[in-house]
Amino acid sequence: MSERASEKALDELHAAVALLISNELDRAMNRAEMKPDDPAYAISPQLLDKAMKFLAMNGVTAPATTKRVEDVAAKLAELNLDEEILERVRPN
Repeated sequence: MSERASEKALDELHAAVALLISNELDRAMNRAEMKPDDPAYAISPQLLDKAMKFLAMNGVTAPATTKRVEDVAAKLAELNLDEEILERVRPN
């Protein structure tokens, strides 16, 4: 039987994952800034999802009153998701 990983090894793995996610987000943001109007250069929703899940799993939160959180909440409130879905299924 194999032994369980040491706490040090798990800490190192956790730090490596955090660094990889951070580096990937930096690359994605730099790429998106090159052509902000081109959807092909947009930051992957999957990458954002993974980063948010990593933060949530580690208890990292932002106060709801910060400007950035308020901006995101306002943009989400403006979305008409029903219309977004209908646009995708309507024939051209």
